[in-house]
Amino acid sequence: MADRDTMLEQAADWADRLDTLSPEARAELGLWLNAAPEHRAALSRMVRLLGDPALFDVVERATRGTPPLPPRPRPRRWISGTMQSRRRVAVGIAAALAAVVAAPIVWHVAAPDGTVARVYASTVGEQRQVALPDGSDMVLDADSRVAIAFSGRARDLRLESGAARFEVRHDAARPFAVTTPEGQMVALGTNFSVDRGAGHSELRVYRGRVRLTVPGQAAVVVTGGHWAEAGAGRIVVHDFDVARYQGWQDHWLSGDKIRLGDAVTRLGRYSTRSIRLADPALANETFNGRFRLDTPVESLTLIGALFDLSVEDDGRIIRIARSGKTRQANWPNQ
Repeated sequence: MADRDTMLEQAADWADRLDTLSPEARAELGLWLNAAPEHRAALSRMVRLLGDPALFDVVERATRGTPPLPPRPRPRRWISGTMQSRRRVAVGIAAALAAVVAAPIVWHVAAPDGTVARVYASTVGEQRQVALPDGSDMVLDADSRVAIAFSGRARDLRLESGAARFEVRHDAARPFAVTTPEGQMVALGTNFSVDRGAGHSELRVYRGRVRLTVPGQAAVVVTGGHWAEAGAGRIVVHDFDVARYQGWQDHWLSGDKIRLGDAVTRLGRYSTRSIRLADPALANETFNGRFRLDTPVESLTLIGALFDLSVEDDGRIIRIARSGKTRQANWPNQ
């Protein structure tokens, strides 16, 4: 195996190019990752240092079982260029944290008390299913991120962005709690989802019960077939038809009185281009209906028609601006 500095340089190069690799290059990366456990740990460190959440999914998948390693090709010639200084800084930091780099599991930290910490993330436009360490299942919406800390006494999860649905394995001795900036959701044996919108979080319970706690308010137990929001206002519980409901897991944006700001947030998880409202006041406009999440431009065009808005896509940014008088609108189900 190459010396440590060479390994870190290679890891930095892979991390910098990971989201643009050709199929042939991905195969080469697989060979490199499987050549030594230290390679996986080094790549994990570089992904963290270079700060690109879109790479988490690829790195996490690299920790799974793989076929036997074929003969390793000769090392490629490591490229130089304008990104080299950024890599050099990352390599220097990683070298200083060599003890961390040597950890054998990507995005896994074993604390002295036995706590297991991991970060799971999905890329733009791609949902992801994850088997959690306790046997629970999690589905991440596109462009979402969840950090976990599981110990012998608790299962703590933090939804940092996006949305996630959980099928929770019962363990009365270890509460399963999902936290967002707006509140905390503690599963009482259940299947539920949490979705971070613009300034609020939505809890939707498909089966079982979840205790929702918001600072300054009494806790509320939300049961299967009901949903509630955690935000600035008081908690209000609504019902929904679990059998007929289609949400982000089915690639739909649907509901009554959907805030335009929330629609932009959710459609943005499926758009490779940033979506911006020219007037922030538009975020509070509401509408009813059902729109595809995986066709963000088309859906935004339809939504824009409800409010006499123009939707302009210049290939880099999708801009939504007023083109006439806005109104409360309804759109029939497609």
